[in-house]
Amino acid sequence: MNNRKAGKFRDKVLSRRLKWIAVLSLAACLTFAAAGCTKSQQADGDGGADLDELIWYYPQNKANADLQLVNDEVNRLIADKVHARVKLQPVDFANYEQKLNTLVAASDPMDIVWTSNWLFPWDANARKGVFQPLDELLERDGQKLKASMSPRFWNDGKQDGKQLAVPNYQIAATRPSLIIQKRFVDKYKLDLGAIRKIDDIEPFLKQLKEGEPGIVPFGTTRGFYTNHIYGIDWRATVYRNDAAYRVLPDVTPEMKQNFALVHAWYDKGYINQDAATLNNVSDVYNKGNTAVWFDFTGKPGSEAEFKAGDGGFDVVLVPLAKPSFTGAASSMNAISRTSKHPDKAMRLLELVNTDKQLYNTLVYGIEGKHYTRLDGNYVRLNPDAGYFTNTDWVFGNIRNEYLPEGAPADKIEQTVRINDEAEVSPYYDFVFRTDDLKAELANVKAVNDEYYAALATGTIDPAKYLPIYEEKLNKAGSERIRAEKQKQLDEWVEAKGKK
Repeated sequence: MNNRKAGKFRDKVLSRRLKWIAVLSLAACLTFAAAGCTKSQQADGDGGADLDELIWYYPQNKANADLQLVNDEVNRLIADKVHARVKLQPVDFANYEQKLNTLVAASDPMDIVWTSNWLFPWDANARKGVFQPLDELLERDGQKLKASMSPRFWNDGKQDGKQLAVPNYQIAATRPSLIIQKRFVDKYKLDLGAIRKIDDIEPFLKQLKEGEPGIVPFGTTRGFYTNHIYGIDWRATVYRNDAAYRVLPDVTPEMKQNFALVHAWYDKGYINQDAATLNNVSDVYNKGNTAVWFDFTGKPGSEAEFKAGDGGFDVVLVPLAKPSFTGAASSMNAISRTSKHPDKAMRLLELVNTDKQLYNTLVYGIEGKHYTRLDGNYVRLNPDAGYFTNTDWVFGNIRNEYLPEGAPADKIEQTVRINDEAEVSPYYDFVFRTDDLKAELANVKAVNDEYYAALATGTIDPAKYLPIYEEKLNKAGSERIRAEKQKQLDEWVEAKGKK
């Protein structure tokens, strides 16, 4: 056989072999597809292009350059367990609600949607049918998730008896506190035990103003008024010791006192001059030049988070009130009605809340690049490495997290203890129904958008503008809202046998 004929013969044999290999491979895929024939594809960095894609919207402080890198790692971790890949869609806090409202109005495809009682409000969106009921999904695809939290938490994601959101286990109590840079506490020998109320910090602010050029004594964005530190029940808006159960107006006497105080501080130069126009609280202190600020939650371990966002300066936390149980509605994830794969979305939520590696990847990024493991359960974060969230409470159950360097070793235990021991409002199951007040609520919101931030940060003089603010609130319908709330509260009190 000459060389030419021998070459043709070899080509023919090789061609036949390749055809047989292709046929056998196809048969194997058809036979074993259910068992994961495409496993090698699923293990790819993007989670496997042939897998169903889940879209998850949630808020974040800033864009991260390595988001896609972390997204790929997340998909590698979930591919074999969820049989899907996820597209992480973080939106900055300032634009989150507007962005989500636009998506909902357009019926855009979404699978998991972060929601809360303070941003993209879950109850109003649930009533509009934005979210799917989860009861059957939890029984079928989320039993481990369901068992991870007590009914006390799950109840906050229910509406009309249906489970419509998955709470993120985190601090579920409010403990209003001051956050103070430790270097100034030490330098001026500040007696932390003597700080009982917000006014007590004023002499320290005066010292900072006179002795620390370039330092903002007190940083804020929308002020520091909260009913909680003035003996007003947050749920029913009544004084805690009021046996008559009188619902207070939007502008309480305590709010007027607070506005007068903050205006005096603003005039003295204690407060950042751009307080009324800042969108993100992190913008107040991220350069490390703010000495004191107000934290509405006061959660255990927040010192490490504030340090990370405060130029690396150590801080101390000074509670101004006992913790009050506010529930789990401050951070939840729901499944959108437009989801094409609600079963897989539920599997993903279960995994995020029960798988330590997945949860910490979402929170901290990739080990060795975005953070370093230390002894025990601690990690050292690298905020400049391309992925830094500082929002562990957005994703899921914080009991799964590594502790950032500087956090107390018992941070998780403290959180659980505060959640269990926090005072529960006697009005906790009172729900104010606002379906017939939509116009009034919208009008009141418009007035608040115009005046509240400026008044609450001291930017404008309350002696001049507070009467205008109150008059506009009344014209917008605030008194009708208060009267309707009083009516419903009276009915609730009577039904409970309290009168």
